[in-house]
Amino acid sequence: MTNPQKLKWYYWFQPNTSWFGSFARNFVSPDVVIWPEETEGEPQYFAWTSPHFNDAATPEDLADRSAALKAVFDGAMYLAYGSSYFAPPLTNLTDENDRHATFRPGGNYLADVRVEPFSPSMVGARNLGGRDPFGHAVSTLLFLARYDQVTKNLLKFVGVQKLTYVTLYAFKDWMSDDKWDDKRIAKEAGWSNAKFGDFTATANNPAYLGPFCRHGGSSQPPSRPMPLAEAEDPMRKAAMAFLSERGRSLNIAEKWKALIK
Repeated sequence: MTNPQKLKWYYWFQPNTSWFGSFARNFVSPDVVIWPEETEGEPQYFAWTSPHFNDAATPEDLADRSAALKAVFDGAMYLAYGSSYFAPPLTNLTDENDRHATFRPGGNYLADVRVEPFSPSMVGARNLGGRDPFGHAVSTLLFLARYDQVTKNLLKFVGVQKLTYVTLYAFKDWMSDDKWDDKRIAKEAGWSNAKFGDFTATANNPAYLGPFCRHGGSSQPPSRPMPLAEAEDPMRKAAMAFLSERGRSLNIAEKWKALIK
């Protein structure tokens, strides 16, 4: 398959997970488009792009928006798949005629991941039938991030930082800011209140985590330290529940219906 929507620019990347081919074949989104390289065997490389790139005015705009949207995408992937996903870098910018693109910044330009990843003109675009974002958690999160600053910031943070104690505790910060108390977070994570306390005590303990700690805390190691592998899935689960609630409060399904009328 080549550029199915004749989008203006696309990149290539090589995932390091065996399940990515199955994911890509079933992934549909109005915000990110993925297709495999043409090969008789199992593809090793995949094209990655977005209609949000089409109106980038300068090479710097394209590089910045690409980095920002890739961070949001990676964050959604980490939430959906956990540490089985490892974000591959984007390489080999290609144009709509499948040629090596020269529309790139000169020198050692460092793309600014902090910029807005979504094109205002694309966010308001209609006639998006066939790209329903509600068939997969990743595409749903991307679509929600168009309209919800908290979702966008959370996903971008995870995409850049990956899944660490710092990231998992940041989920708590976002949820607490939205009036979720510790009992609610523990419930959504599937933990007892005591188990949630083990997580927070571990994430805040420099004596146990050293440079991987969120910040300073007790000078003594926690009595019941929680390994990162034990904390990851419950906190991802709580974060997904939190973002799902935000999607419902924004009536995100109605926003999609308005675009396809």
